[in-house]
Amino acid sequence: MLRIVWNQYFVWLAIASFLISITAGAQESLTPSSVSAILQQAVQFQLDDFHHRGWGLQYRVHRTDQKEDSIREVIETEDGNISRTLTFKGRPLTTEEESGEFARLHALTPEDVRKRRQKSESSDKYGIELMKTLPKAMIFTPVTGQPQLPNHPRQQIVLDYAPDPAFHPGSTTQSLLMGIAGRIWIDAETHHLTRIEVRIIQNLNLMFGILARVYQGGTVSYEQKPVSLTHDAYTEIKMDVKLRELMVHVAPYQQTLSVTDIQFLPTAPSVRDAVNTLLAIPSIKP
Repeated sequence: MLRIVWNQYFVWLAIASFLISITAGAQESLTPSSVSAILQQAVQFQLDDFHHRGWGLQYRVHRTDQKEDSIREVIETEDGNISRTLTFKGRPLTTEEESGEFARLHALTPEDVRKRRQKSESSDKYGIELMKTLPKAMIFTPVTGQPQLPNHPRQQIVLDYAPDPAFHPGSTTQSLLMGIAGRIWIDAETHHLTRIEVRIIQNLNLMFGILARVYQGGTVSYEQKPVSLTHDAYTEIKMDVKLRELMVHVAPYQQTLSVTDIQFLPTAPSVRDAVNTLLAIPSIKP
């Protein structure tokens, strides 16, 4: 998958995270001080959750795009995420492929996992900047009729959002916010995000368009559900965008990540324990 797509995930997840905090007080009759308190708590919660420590998740993710149709089992360990591939290109692994996957997992060390996480987190600073900037960058409007999502146990707050023309970005990262708009659904009781829809309303340029350009008209959606009293996990991400990477060529890009079998782990396992769990999962047969 194009590296820029993963980088964009952090942007969209960051947007989703902070929109939760902004909308928490938007529909309630609250004093300015109580709204401020809610925002401070919600922002800190989202920042803590963004790079959480101590707890983890185990889940199965099905990824489909133009080049891949795969299923992986993922475990969040105390040192970072590790995974085992169960299917590849829409089929179970061959005996040789599975042997290679087992050898890779047996050889995995905590240091390997930590290095990969550190590399990933170094790029997440852009998403964190977006989180902190969104309160000043967007205008939020209640949606007429408050259309509810199906199969959700509680009432949702529904808001449209769009860039505030009075906002002046202080960096190229913040300027990305001027190119998106969309709709969000928030659990009215817990103020946690249920779904966010992002529309790209003007071209998004990374590194002045040299690294990549995401063209106007693309869409991204993100859904999540609670996995504990205070934590959520994503259940689906859909992207339908048109990209130009490294000034090479323009190509459509559609991808869906669907997550099932989510387990909340109150204590994140060690890399070795997670490897043993992954190796014990039955192989998917033809």
